[in-house]
Amino acid sequence: MRRSFTRTGMAAAAAFAFIQLSGCGGDSGSGAGSSSTPAVTATAVGGTVASGSALAGAGITLIDATGTQATATADAQGAYSISVKGMTAPFLIVATDANGISAPLYSVLAKLPTGTAPAVVNVTSLTTAITAMLTASGNPNDLAVSTALAKVTLPSVQIATITLDTMLASILAQNGIQMSGFDPIGNAFTPNHTGADAVIDTVSLVSAANGGLLLVSNAAPGTTVGLNSKTVQGVTLAAPPAAANYLEPLATLLTNCAASGTLNAACSPAIDSTFLDNGSTDLAVGHGSTDADFASAIFGSPKTLAFFTKNGKQQALVQLPFTIPGVSSGVLYTIAQQLAAPVTLANGTQLGWDLVGNQSQFAASIMSQIQRRTFLDSRPNDINRYESGLAISIPTASNPTVYSASVSGPGLNGSIWLTRRNALGSSSLGLSDLALSGPPVSPATTSSNTSLYRWSWQSLTSSTFTPAASGYYSTTSIDASTVPLYSSYTVTFYDSTGAQLGQSSIMNPGSPLSAAAGSTVPWPSLLMDTGTIGFLTPNGSLAGEQYAMSLTWSSLINSQNLAYPVTSVQIQAYPGTASGSTTEVDGFSVGAPNNTTFGQYQTTVHSGVNAQGVTTCTNCPFPALTAGGSRLVQLGGGRNGTSFFDITKYND
Repeated sequence: MRRSFTRTGMAAAAAFAFIQLSGCGGDSGSGAGSSSTPAVTATAVGGTVASGSALAGAGITLIDATGTQATATADAQGAYSISVKGMTAPFLIVATDANGISAPLYSVLAKLPTGTAPAVVNVTSLTTAITAMLTASGNPNDLAVSTALAKVTLPSVQIATITLDTMLASILAQNGIQMSGFDPIGNAFTPNHTGADAVIDTVSLVSAANGGLLLVSNAAPGTTVGLNSKTVQGVTLAAPPAAANYLEPLATLLTNCAASGTLNAACSPAIDSTFLDNGSTDLAVGHGSTDADFASAIFGSPKTLAFFTKNGKQQALVQLPFTIPGVSSGVLYTIAQQLAAPVTLANGTQLGWDLVGNQSQFAASIMSQIQRRTFLDSRPNDINRYESGLAISIPTASNPTVYSASVSGPGLNGSIWLTRRNALGSSSLGLSDLALSGPPVSPATTSSNTSLYRWSWQSLTSSTFTPAASGYYSTTSIDASTVPLYSSYTVTFYDSTGAQLGQSSIMNPGSPLSAAAGSTVPWPSLLMDTGTIGFLTPNGSLAGEQYAMSLTWSSLINSQNLAYPVTSVQIQAYPGTASGSTTEVDGFSVGAPNNTTFGQYQTTVHSGVNAQGVTTCTNCPFPALTAGGSRLVQLGGGRNGTSFFDITKYND
């Protein structure tokens, strides 16, 4: 179980002493005997936006105590500047990643300093931690409400700062930084993976089971610190066994290898000769793509999530960010391993680790998932709710001999089963709609339309939701805080006769969530325009058979583009009882959505097209929405190892 901590009175006492010794960016004006001439205060704020690496092109929104907003865009080095002339402190600064890879970052400025120089206000994971500690819930966006922001004071920011510095004492010392007076908000730094930036590399902000944020060091992911107004000062996070930039050479090496089409063992010394990831010896193929797709990919600085030891060897769960110009951005999760002896590169840099992958002989991934389910019908148990658990992906094309699989591990009631689906347009195993005790044998299939296992659920109304007995709901709703961060799951694969093919250990890179966390997720909003209503309503203008459907949604929350980036839009349609068919038809959107206006997006979903954009059937339209039928629209995306699904459904 993860350990978490809350603040004691000791933190406040230590912080009070800190306040007496340091202004921490506050007013340095003269005392009672000074001139009555008002002091000049800064009229601009600026700093660096970074999450280990600079967030080039990040959108910056500054909100003042009256709710007034100002915006800017970070440059290639993550630097930004915003005029605050005529605005009222305190300020909340929100930075959104232009590529959608990082979650929004936050920072605060309680009071403008005197002088004409711009106030330094960095926006990083460390400043986000400080901002979270100014809220009761641990959700920094709570301060976007002017009444909450107006209550932020210089002493409260200083208390949160000294609390964070104490937690980071060992990591600061490892990087040559004096703990006393270290100010992540106001101390200028360079995002180069040394000094303060190395500290940012070492820690991660992950979602708490019920919402809010946790701070964790990659050296000891079993210890997490809940960030809110009660956070304790007493715990010190462990320093990692390697320098923050130990994997930095991989960014250039992988980019060069992608350009030459060799994201396999030929990409030495970046990729090990024993590399195996999700059933492939090729990094791109192991993550559902091809070397050709990655030919123009630019890899960013690797982020280490957790160090661990396996089979006597030092390994690490790492996140590899990439951008394919004009196409997409994303991250790959894989495993790095320490080399027996460092390799000296052509520029003299030593590389002591390379990529070995998860060593799975089969293609499979497991991530945390959370969903919001909204029903447009009035069936008794169709209750609007949040659900959470695991997203289990076992693609059929990459695993042609796999007919079924069982999964066991933390948070699961014994083994859960997945098998071949009977739906058209599907491309992965689905969770069994029956409680199984052994592998199903061909021609048995599942009529479930999901690979999202639910271990927690919470109604959004006064009505109680009771899940029907099935293979994709836990027997009881669990507290996800009992599930360790970065848990490993055992996946056993079977063929169509029920014979075991092999077994893999798959690590979840996301934070385990309870359904209650759904209330803190920045959900996108499906726009219920005439077309969408006509498609999701019996007797609507588009209730008949459809081969394609155009959908639009908004990612704006309080006028800010904060919702998770939607990267997959799916429609599931089940035929009515009078149709004579029992076959569901699925369809997915292909390619990036169209950004029609600020914060608003559009895409078209085609029937029979699977998640990889492959047409799996012809002349198979979405069946008409008639008695006994159903239609579902799902807006899917991912961030920080967690999959998000906003689902709107009509069951007739």
